Amino acid sequence: MIQGTRSRSTPPRRRLSAGVRLLLWIGSCAIPPVLILVLAAADALPKYRVEALAMLGVVWVAIVAAAVRADVGHRIRALSNLIEAAHAQDFSIKAAHACESGELGELYRQLNVLIGDLEAGRHTEQELLGMLQKVVDQISVAIVACDAYDRIRLVNPLAAQLLRVPAEQLIGTDYAATPLAAIPFATEPRVIDFRFPGAESRWQVSQQFYRRQGRPSRIVFIVDLRLALAEEEILVWQRLIRVISHEVNNSLTPILSLCQTLESVVARGDAAQQLDVMRDGLDVISQRARGLKEFISVYARIARLPEPHKVEFPAARLMQRVLAMFPGGVVERAGDVPTAILFGDPVHLEHALINLVKNAVEANEGSAEPVRFGCRLVDAHAEFEVVDGGAGIRNPDNLFVPFYTTKPGGAGVGLVLCRKIAAKHHGQVSLENRSDATGAVARLSVPLSRSA
Repeated sequence: MIQGTRSRSTPPRRRLSAGVRLLLWIGSCAIPPVLILVLAAADALPKYRVEALAMLGVVWVAIVAAAVRADVGHRIRALSNLIEAAHAQDFSIKAAHACESGELGELYRQLNVLIGDLEAGRHTEQELLGMLQKVVDQISVAIVACDAYDRIRLVNPLAAQLLRVPAEQLIGTDYAATPLAAIPFATEPRVIDFRFPGAESRWQVSQQFYRRQGRPSRIVFIVDLRLALAEEEILVWQRLIRVISHEVNNSLTPILSLCQTLESVVARGDAAQQLDVMRDGLDVISQRARGLKEFISVYARIARLPEPHKVEFPAARLMQRVLAMFPGGVVERAGDVPTAILFGDPVHLEHALINLVKNAVEANEGSAEPVRFGCRLVDAHAEFEVVDGGAGIRNPDNLFVPFYTTKPGGAGVGLVLCRKIAAKHHGQVSLENRSDATGAVARLSVPLSRSA
């Protein structure tokens, strides 16, 4: 066997732990004094040799102290380098003395485990940040997130486009050095007209605060209202034009046909003999003209809805007034009325609820159960619910289309007015089929008074 190598079957020699080695080094300092005391007690050496041995003992103690100091200093520097590397997020450096036995070896092993956990946590955080960045990039809202020192740490492409600066260049930039610092934020989202380097429009701006490293940090949200409103307006106009075209064509087609008939009567010269035909034709034209006039007047009712005069009033009073409009047991109260205070226009809200209940009563004809009308509290909102047992909703896509109706003689504006009234009160209206039986459920939700 070549000298200096070890057989694979030979187990490695177990080194002494650092603590034991230091103890032996320190213990060796007692050898010279003990030897001097023994020789001096036996008078085996002359005095000058005892003094020489004492000097050698002092030199030995100095050598041991220097060696111990160097060994301890080496290990402290190793620990310091590990901690500094972990603080700098360089997790590639690990303790090489982790194989040692004793308390110091255990400390090195625990440090390696801690560094491994920090490395795994860093990878997990990077994966989550990558996923968050992809989600934020797909949102049609400009988003800018800052750290505790008000430096930009996250920005999506839409925000970078508004600022007209590449996203990678914005990372680390002071928030105060960007045009965002000129935005007048408030405690609630607000609408402002503002010119960014990349666009000028009407924006809804808001900011939320979170804590990073124990200090408050901000996230800024910017929504282009003109784009959102333009898309919604296009959709509304498309629906409106479809309904208006249908109504106008229904009137113009018979008018055009009757005009052609009357023109042929006049052309033949027998107008006197066909007087009844001409009278009936003019009567139909007159009726269709009045129908178109009524159609326009109904549209004006929606367009001229007055602004609500908001006051505080109890929800129970609104329930009582609506129930009083439907005597005879056709409508029954469902459950107890909460003692909630609303802030709104009681006349407008009463009109909206009467429309919803009236629609339910008409749809409930032939049903054995009455219409149920109730109110409950849901997330700082009062939710009025109207449940009927009718046939349900057959065409939910056109529920809130102006002038669309399935009722004979209906104008098709009731639900549109209800939705507009709810919007004026920062609420909403919904109508859907029941899940437990045939029929529909209409809901009107409005916020509670802030003083409630």
